Amino acid sequence: MRNSSKEVLKKLVFIKHISIQECYIYIVINNWRNMNLIKALLIVPFLISSQIFAAHHDESEISRKAMMDNINTAKSWIKAGYTDKDDFLSIVKKHMSDDGYNYPGRFIGFGFNFDPRNDEMVVDWVIENSPAVDILQPGDTFVSVEGVPATRENRDNGVLSFTGIPGQPVNAVVKRDGKNVDVSFTRGLVNPRYTKAQVLNNIESSDPEDWGADEYKIVEIAANRKENVVYAWTWHKFTDDITGLQFEENQVTRFQFNDNGQVIARGDMSEEALVQSQLGFKVSR
Repeated sequence: MRNSSKEVLKKLVFIKHISIQECYIYIVINNWRNMNLIKALLIVPFLISSQIFAAHHDESEISRKAMMDNINTAKSWIKAGYTDKDDFLSIVKKHMSDDGYNYPGRFIGFGFNFDPRNDEMVVDWVIENSPAVDILQPGDTFVSVEGVPATRENRDNGVLSFTGIPGQPVNAVVKRDGKNVDVSFTRGLVNPRYTKAQVLNNIESSDPEDWGADEYKIVEIAANRKENVVYAWTWHKFTDDITGLQFEENQVTRFQFNDNGQVIARGDMSEEALVQSQLGFKVSR
């Protein structure tokens, strides 16, 4: 369960004030299998943005140069995320606003974070409004989960897993203030957001040897000048740390910038179900 660049990118969708130009992105998620349709839908907001560039714009729209700078920032962010941990860390420090957030995709789980570099599984923080709130505390060290020892070996080989059916309770033992404490929580919907400090911590805690995609390409970039938003459609291929299997997927990443050209919100939408099927998993009851 080391933080690979794939996992860090996932930790890093923010949707607010929907505009006509942006609504096409939502359609993409329901049409991943039709690649021509994806391309057509991604071109539409780009063409609309191009018309905005060419037209007389009101004072609320940023300049063409500022928009191009933001596009270049998004490209650099993506490239570093796929290729180099240190470059990625530097870019996030420089280009993410101090009051910015990463809004990763929602998931079913418990809602806590830990540093995978440590042999022990120590809770760093609990995600707000998650099932783990009022159950776990920062500093709690997992002893076992459903009777399985919470060792690094069991994490890395997948024996210790927190995945499962929503609504299903999980029993664990944590060490708190020197004493073993029994805890029980129920899997539920987690809708996290991460501050800049938390994003940097996620990157710093990753293993540089596991960093980087096997292959990647930026397929297309679309910009919404009025909303100061850049979209990037990318394709990538990774090798799963546990199974050793390769998987590929398309991803749409949304960057929202402030007037100073810094990222105030960043999120992505991806083909997670496709990834799981490539790794041999399937949805079942």
